[in-house]
Amino acid sequence: MATKKLIVLPDPHIRAAKGGEDKRSIAAVEKYIKDAKPDEIICIGDFMDFNCISDHNAFNLRAVEGETVQADYEVGNKVLDRWQNLAPKVVLLEGNHDYRVERFIDAYPRMAGSLEVEKGLKLKQRGVKWVRSWRDGEIYKVGNASFIHGIYVNDHHAKKTAEAFGVPIFYGHTHDIQLYSKLRAGDDKTIVAQSLGCLCEYRQFYMKGFPNRWQQAFAEFYIREDGFFNYTITMIFKHKFIGPNGKEYQG
Repeated sequence: MATKKLIVLPDPHIRAAKGGEDKRSIAAVEKYIKDAKPDEIICIGDFMDFNCISDHNAFNLRAVEGETVQADYEVGNKVLDRWQNLAPKVVLLEGNHDYRVERFIDAYPRMAGSLEVEKGLKLKQRGVKWVRSWRDGEIYKVGNASFIHGIYVNDHHAKKTAEAFGVPIFYGHTHDIQLYSKLRAGDDKTIVAQSLGCLCEYRQFYMKGFPNRWQQAFAEFYIREDGFFNYTITMIFKHKFIGPNGKEYQG
Protein backbone atom coordinates (compact mmCIF):
# COMPACT_ATOMS: atom_id res chain seq x y z
CA MET A 1 0.00 0.00 0.00
CA ALA A 2 1.39 3.41 -0.96
CA THR A 3 1.21 6.23 1.57
CA LYS A 4 -2.39 7.40 1.88
CA LYS A 5 -3.74 10.77 2.94
CA LEU A 6 -7.06 10.81 4.77
CA ILE A 7 -9.27 13.69 5.87
CA VAL A 8 -11.47 12.59 8.77
CA LEU A 9 -14.63 14.58 9.48
CA PRO A 10 -16.54 14.11 12.76
CA ASP A 11 -20.27 14.51 13.39
CA PRO A 12 -21.66 17.06 10.91
CA HIS A 13 -25.32 16.37 11.91
CA ILE A 14 -26.70 17.54 8.59
CA ARG A 15 -30.31 18.62 8.40
CA ALA A 16 -32.39 21.09 6.42
CA ALA A 17 -33.48 23.15 9.42
CA LYS A 18 -31.17 25.27 11.57
CA GLY A 19 -29.22 23.70 14.39
CA GLY A 20 -27.52 20.91 12.48
CA GLU A 21 -24.26 21.20 10.58
CA ASP A 22 -22.19 24.37 10.87
CA LYS A 23 -22.25 25.41 7.23
CA ARG A 24 -19.54 28.04 7.55
CA SER A 25 -17.07 25.79 9.35
CA ILE A 26 -17.70 22.96 6.88
CA ALA A 27 -17.16 25.40 4.00
CA ALA A 28 -13.78 26.33 5.48
CA VAL A 29 -12.82 22.66 5.83
CA GLU A 30 -13.87 21.97 2.23
CA LYS A 31 -11.56 24.77 1.06
CA TYR A 32 -8.71 23.04 2.88
CA ILE A 33 -9.65 19.63 1.43
CA LYS A 34 -9.49 21.14 -2.06
CA ASP A 35 -5.89 22.16 -1.40
CA ALA A 36 -4.94 18.96 0.49
CA LYS A 37 -6.17 16.56 -2.22
CA PRO A 38 -6.71 13.54 0.05
CA ASP A 39 -7.11 9.95 -1.12
CA GLU A 40 -10.15 9.51 1.13
CA ILE A 41 -12.67 11.55 3.05
CA ILE A 42 -13.99 9.62 6.04
CA CYS A 43 -16.99 10.86 8.01
CA ILE A 44 -16.93 9.01 11.33
CA GLY A 45 -20.65 9.04 11.97
CA ASP A 46 -23.70 11.24 12.41
CA PHE A 47 -23.44 12.54 8.87
CA MET A 48 -27.21 12.97 9.12
CA ASP A 49 -29.03 14.31 12.17
CA PHE A 50 -32.68 13.27 11.63
CA ASN A 51 -33.92 15.65 14.30
CA CYS A 52 -37.46 15.44 12.92
CA ILE A 53 -37.79 11.76 13.91
CA SER A 54 -35.80 11.90 17.13
CA ASP A 55 -37.33 10.26 20.20
CA HIS A 56 -36.46 13.47 22.04
CA ASN A 57 -39.22 15.20 20.09
CA ALA A 58 -41.86 12.50 20.42
CA PHE A 59 -43.89 14.71 22.76
CA ASN A 60 -42.72 18.03 21.37
CA LEU A 61 -43.72 17.91 17.71
CA ARG A 62 -44.01 21.68 17.63
CA ALA A 63 -40.20 21.82 17.79
CA VAL A 64 -39.90 20.01 14.44
CA GLU A 65 -42.96 21.39 12.66
CA GLY A 66 -42.29 21.46 8.90
CA GLU A 67 -39.12 19.33 9.06
CA THR A 68 -39.02 16.20 6.89
CA VAL A 69 -36.60 13.35 6.29
CA GLN A 70 -36.79 14.06 2.55
CA ALA A 71 -35.65 17.66 3.03
CA ASP A 72 -32.77 16.46 5.19
CA TYR A 73 -31.70 13.99 2.52
CA GLU A 74 -31.74 16.72 -0.12
CA VAL A 75 -29.22 18.71 1.91
CA GLY A 76 -27.15 15.59 2.65
CA ASN A 77 -26.96 14.73 -1.04
CA LYS A 78 -25.68 18.20 -1.90
CA VAL A 79 -22.91 17.81 0.68
CA LEU A 80 -21.95 14.39 -0.70
CA ASP A 81 -21.89 15.85 -4.22
CA ARG A 82 -19.28 18.35 -3.04
CA TRP A 83 -17.22 15.79 -1.13
CA GLN A 84 -17.11 13.39 -4.06
CA ASN A 85 -15.68 16.20 -6.16
CA LEU A 86 -12.94 16.71 -3.56
CA ALA A 87 -11.68 13.13 -3.12
CA PRO A 88 -11.75 9.90 -5.15
CA LYS A 89 -13.17 7.92 -2.21
CA VAL A 90 -15.76 8.84 0.43
CA VAL A 91 -16.56 6.63 3.42
CA LEU A 92 -19.48 7.15 5.81
CA LEU A 93 -19.67 5.49 9.21
CA GLU A 94 -23.10 5.01 10.75
CA GLY A 95 -23.64 7.01 13.94
CA ASN A 96 -26.44 6.95 16.48
CA HIS A 97 -28.17 9.88 14.77
CA ASP A 98 -27.96 8.17 11.39
CA TYR A 99 -29.50 5.13 13.07
CA ARG A 100 -32.58 7.14 14.08
CA VAL A 101 -34.12 6.32 10.72
CA GLU A 102 -33.73 2.59 11.44
CA ARG A 103 -35.51 2.99 14.78
CA PHE A 104 -38.28 4.85 13.01
CA ILE A 105 -38.66 1.99 10.53
CA ASP A 106 -38.72 -0.46 13.45
CA ALA A 107 -41.77 1.43 14.74
CA TYR A 108 -43.33 1.80 11.27
CA PRO A 109 -42.13 -1.25 9.28
CA ARG A 110 -44.28 -0.31 6.30
CA MET A 111 -41.68 2.38 5.60
CA ALA A 112 -38.94 -0.22 5.02
CA GLY A 113 -37.20 0.29 1.71
CA SER A 114 -38.03 3.98 1.46
CA LEU A 115 -36.21 5.84 4.24
CA GLU A 116 -32.92 4.03 4.82
CA VAL A 117 -29.71 6.07 4.65
CA GLU A 118 -28.34 3.94 1.81
CA LYS A 119 -31.40 4.80 -0.28
CA GLY A 120 -31.83 8.43 0.79
CA LEU A 121 -28.21 9.31 0.06
CA LYS A 122 -27.94 7.04 -3.03
CA LEU A 123 -24.82 5.43 -1.57
CA LYS A 124 -24.78 2.42 -3.90
CA GLN A 125 -25.10 4.57 -7.00
CA ARG A 126 -22.44 6.92 -5.67
CA GLY A 127 -20.02 4.17 -4.74
CA VAL A 128 -19.78 5.53 -1.19
CA LYS A 129 -18.81 2.92 1.38
CA TRP A 130 -21.32 2.62 4.26
CA VAL A 131 -19.88 1.21 7.49
CA ARG A 132 -22.40 -0.06 10.05
CA SER A 133 -20.47 1.27 13.02
CA TRP A 134 -23.48 1.89 15.27
CA ARG A 135 -25.76 -1.05 14.44
CA ASP A 136 -23.19 -3.80 14.00
CA GLY A 137 -20.05 -2.41 15.62
CA GLU A 138 -18.16 -2.45 12.33
CA ILE A 139 -14.68 -0.89 12.38
CA TYR A 140 -13.21 0.88 9.38
CA LYS A 141 -9.46 0.36 9.27
CA VAL A 142 -6.74 1.98 7.16
CA GLY A 143 -3.29 0.67 7.99
CA ASN A 144 -2.98 0.51 11.78
CA ALA A 145 -5.59 3.24 12.33
CA SER A 146 -9.11 2.12 13.25
CA PHE A 147 -12.20 4.32 13.02
CA ILE A 148 -15.57 3.95 14.74
CA HIS A 149 -18.37 6.36 15.55
CA GLY A 150 -17.84 6.00 19.30
CA ILE A 151 -19.54 4.28 22.19
CA TYR A 152 -18.74 5.89 25.52
CA VAL A 153 -19.65 9.37 26.75
CA ASN A 154 -18.28 9.42 30.30
CA ASP A 155 -15.61 11.89 31.44
CA HIS A 156 -12.82 9.47 30.57
CA HIS A 157 -14.25 8.04 27.35
CA ALA A 158 -10.88 7.96 25.57
CA LYS A 159 -9.38 5.74 28.27
CA LYS A 160 -12.41 3.47 28.24
CA THR A 161 -12.24 3.20 24.44
CA ALA A 162 -8.52 2.36 24.50
CA GLU A 163 -9.06 -0.32 27.12
CA ALA A 164 -12.02 -1.80 25.26
CA PHE A 165 -10.48 -1.99 21.78
CA GLY A 166 -6.75 -2.31 22.45
CA VAL A 167 -5.75 -0.78 19.09
CA PRO A 168 -5.10 2.79 17.87
CA ILE A 169 -8.65 4.02 17.44
CA PHE A 170 -10.32 7.29 16.51
CA TYR A 171 -13.93 8.32 16.93
CA GLY A 172 -16.52 11.09 17.22
CA HIS A 173 -19.84 10.89 19.10
CA THR A 174 -18.76 12.95 22.13
CA HIS A 175 -18.15 16.15 20.11
CA ASP A 176 -15.03 16.90 22.16
CA ILE A 177 -11.29 16.31 21.78
CA GLN A 178 -9.76 13.83 24.19
CA LEU A 179 -6.66 11.63 23.98
CA TYR A 180 -5.56 8.63 26.01
CA SER A 181 -2.36 6.62 25.50
CA LYS A 182 -2.52 3.05 26.73
CA LEU A 183 0.51 1.69 28.56
CA ARG A 184 2.20 -1.16 26.71
CA ALA A 185 5.50 -3.05 26.92
CA GLY A 186 7.74 -3.25 23.86
CA ASP A 187 8.71 -0.98 20.99
CA ASP A 188 6.34 0.47 18.39
CA LYS A 189 3.26 -0.66 20.27
CA THR A 190 1.72 2.67 21.20
CA ILE A 191 -2.06 2.48 21.53
CA VAL A 192 -4.04 5.72 21.50
CA ALA A 193 -7.74 6.43 21.61
CA GLN A 194 -8.69 9.88 20.36
CA SER A 195 -11.99 11.69 19.95
CA LEU A 196 -11.90 14.15 17.07
CA GLY A 197 -14.53 16.79 17.86
CA CYS A 198 -17.50 17.71 15.67
CA LEU A 199 -18.63 19.87 12.76
CA CYS A 200 -22.12 20.73 14.00
CA GLU A 201 -23.38 24.01 15.38
CA TYR A 202 -22.42 24.55 18.99
CA ARG A 203 -25.88 25.48 20.17
CA GLN A 204 -28.07 22.65 18.98
CA PHE A 205 -31.52 22.95 20.49
CA TYR A 206 -31.15 20.05 22.91
CA MET A 207 -28.15 21.67 24.61
CA LYS A 208 -30.33 24.68 25.51
CA GLY A 209 -27.28 26.84 26.17
CA PHE A 210 -25.88 24.61 28.90
CA PRO A 211 -22.09 24.34 29.28
CA ASN A 212 -20.45 21.71 27.13
CA ARG A 213 -16.99 20.68 25.93
CA TRP A 214 -17.79 20.52 22.25
CA GLN A 215 -15.02 21.51 19.87
CA GLN A 216 -15.26 21.91 16.11
CA ALA A 217 -12.34 20.18 14.42
CA PHE A 218 -11.19 17.78 11.74
CA ALA A 219 -8.21 15.45 11.37
CA GLU A 220 -5.68 14.63 8.67
CA PHE A 221 -3.89 11.26 8.56
CA TYR A 222 -0.90 9.99 6.62
CA ILE A 223 -0.88 6.19 6.55
CA ARG A 224 2.49 4.68 5.67
CA GLU A 225 3.00 1.54 3.62
CA ASP A 226 3.85 -0.42 6.79
CA GLY A 227 0.57 0.67 8.42
CA PHE A 228 2.07 3.14 10.89
CA PHE A 229 0.66 6.64 10.67
CA ASN A 230 0.88 10.28 11.68
CA TYR A 231 -2.05 12.57 12.22
CA THR A 232 -2.93 16.14 13.09
CA ILE A 233 -6.10 17.60 14.58
CA THR A 234 -7.07 21.10 13.50
CA MET A 235 -9.46 22.97 15.77
CA ILE A 236 -11.86 25.53 14.30
CA PHE A 237 -12.70 28.80 16.05
CA LYS A 238 -15.26 31.27 14.72
CA HIS A 239 -15.41 29.35 11.41
CA LYS A 240 -11.68 29.91 10.89
CA PHE A 241 -8.46 27.89 11.25
CA ILE A 242 -4.86 27.71 10.11
CA GLY A 243 -4.37 24.38 8.37
CA PRO A 244 -1.40 22.04 8.67
CA ASN A 245 -0.05 23.70 5.53
CA GLY A 246 0.20 27.06 7.34
CA LYS A 247 -2.59 28.67 5.30
CA GLU A 248 -5.63 30.34 6.85
CA TYR A 249 -9.10 29.12 5.91
CA GLN A 250 -12.42 30.78 6.69
CA GLY A 251 -16.02 29.90 5.95
